Amino acid sequence: MSEAKTNRLKDILVFSNRTKDITGEKTKELIRLLQKEGCSVYQFEPEDEEGVITLSKGTDLAAAGIHLDLAVVLGGDGTMIRCGHLLQRSDVPIIGINLGTLGYLTEIELEAMEYAIHKALSGDFYVEQRLMLEARIGDDPKEYTAINDLVIHRDLSDGILTLRCDINGHLLGEFMADGVIIASPCGSTAYNFSAGGPIVNPVSDNLILTPLCSHGMLNRSIILRGDDELSFHVSGFTKGENALFIADGNKAVPIGPDTWVYVKKSRYTFPLARVSTRSFYEVVQKKMRP
Repeated sequence: MSEAKTNRLKDILVFSNRTKDITGEKTKELIRLLQKEGCSVYQFEPEDEEGVITLSKGTDLAAAGIHLDLAVVLGGDGTMIRCGHLLQRSDVPIIGINLGTLGYLTEIELEAMEYAIHKALSGDFYVEQRLMLEARIGDDPKEYTAINDLVIHRDLSDGILTLRCDINGHLLGEFMADGVIIASPCGSTAYNFSAGGPIVNPVSDNLILTPLCSHGMLNRSIILRGDDELSFHVSGFTKGENALFIADGNKAVPIGPDTWVYVKKSRYTFPLARVSTRSFYEVVQKKMRP
């Protein structure tokens, strides 16, 4: 679902990737632009810009009584995802200015930053609530969430990983493969696409299961309903002692043998703010052009 915003915005978070804005000049330019418009500007520590309110990355915004109208990201899609995880519980709309390469999530090019910010501050944008993923490993109550994808992969020292997959408690089959990707529609253009998986409209209500280098008949992607629940049983290794579980490219978590991994749609969504009227398919056509 997409929803329009109409009120003028005042409290803005700036989240930048300093490996892409090495001198910090683009970040400073954005902050000056927002302050000129009368906005209160926030950043997560350890940023230290003049006149900016600094937040701890562990801050519970609601509990602290902090309301943000919008988050503006300077970077690439990876920076958008990091910001999305930091703001996961707050439902703050996130808009992206592209300092990266492909930029499926960062729709605004740098030269259009001022124009796009003026539009956004006046409320002339809409929000796409994009599906996120959630996983648990065995009996551990810890939840792992992902905007793009969850991956179960063989350890690099291993040969072939054996995984049983159930959908809604019913056996789908057994994979003998390097692993599997479970992607959201938003993440269909990321690792899933590189692995030969399908591109899915990012606002659709689906899960995508893509095997990695499968040695069996289950060697193609499967598109599932958004309310389907997946269970993976890590049942065998040819050489190694663990598989690896990775959420949105973060640090790998070792998974031992005879372990179940449970995956479903998250109760959280990724609120992507958009000022452009370009369709997703126009964006794909542009990004796929040689």
